[in-house]
Amino acid sequence: MIHRPLRQSRGRLATIFAIILCLMSAVMGSYVYSACQKASADYTKLVSDIILAQQATPQLRTALEEASHQPSNEPIEYIDYFVSVSKQHLNNIQTTIERHRYLTSDVQYLTHHFIELDSRLSILNQQALEAQQRPELIEPLLRDAIEISGSQAWFYNQLLEEIHAISLQQRLVMQRLSIAVSVLLVLMVSAAITLCLAVIHLHRQRNLMYQLMLTDELTGLYNRRHLVEVAFAALTQAQRDKAPLSLLLLDLDHFKQINDKYGHPSGDEVLRQVSIKLRQLSRPSDTLARIGGEEFCLLMPSTSTHDALQVADRLRREIEANKLSDLDQHDNPTISIGVTTGNGGTLTFEQLYSFADKALYQAKALGRNRVESLLPPLTASSENTDKAYMQSLIS
Repeated sequence: MIHRPLRQSRGRLATIFAIILCLMSAVMGSYVYSACQKASADYTKLVSDIILAQQATPQLRTALEEASHQPSNEPIEYIDYFVSVSKQHLNNIQTTIERHRYLTSDVQYLTHHFIELDSRLSILNQQALEAQQRPELIEPLLRDAIEISGSQAWFYNQLLEEIHAISLQQRLVMQRLSIAVSVLLVLMVSAAITLCLAVIHLHRQRNLMYQLMLTDELTGLYNRRHLVEVAFAALTQAQRDKAPLSLLLLDLDHFKQINDKYGHPSGDEVLRQVSIKLRQLSRPSDTLARIGGEEFCLLMPSTSTHDALQVADRLRREIEANKLSDLDQHDNPTISIGVTTGNGGTLTFEQLYSFADKALYQAKALGRNRVESLLPPLTASSENTDKAYMQSLIS
């Protein structure tokens, strides 16, 4: 009884620990998933687009410088080509960046450069259309285009440096990821083991509680509650099979004197040893229960009065002959037994118990350490036979 709160406390701690491990596993799993997404990102196409744009920029710039020496409207064609190619590269790069949601936040500070370059290219394209009617605008436009190409070169270099930094972060993430996966596996295994242990503990606790509900704590025998349940099923079976059902009530004689003389611990030990002896002498099909302080009950399915009286007398003799080391020889306990039998399950358990209890009272009144029986109303011949056998057995 003292250890039961400790077992319950351990069960609660195991459950709480399992819940904490599950939460930690969920958090670690979320981190592992996010890290996997970052580590598995492929920036090959983005780098390829940036390098292509980076290589095209000096070529376009050289073409613009050469266009300044061309006559008539030929520089405008170079400007249009410059704007078209530059916009195409910018759009390709921006589209590729948008596909990588983890990369977008890393290059967020370069967003305004995208917008600025796109806007300047659009303005440059519009001014090139105006320069077709105003040749004096061609030279300023060429200078603006060359300046924009320089901004593009800087912008592409910044992007490449950022991608390089992100690649280094990917390596670090992979290292952390391997550690996180190992920790996650350990946590999951620990959580699974802890949960299994908690379930096993709860299962054992449930079985223990169920066992305590059915058994007597001191002797380990069944209690009155379980006896009533078994008796109900046995009576139903006896009614179905038209079979006899015998009930024995056993009571230790002068047990109060043992408690008064040797103390209650010794009395408890006597009860335990008597219980062990009764269990050894009972059949597997019988149900033995402790129903009071020193009172026991033996339910015997498919057993006639004749057989029940034989069993009862054998029990009485074995208990009388059983010497207990803690007691003096003249204080060795004896038992009185009351026997009754119901035929065909026609009586309830309460009725059978009442007949057996009256028989036990009669055994006590006639001097104890004896067997008496009291049977429900039967035919005259059957009743005379049982009484004759009982008298011969007692004598």
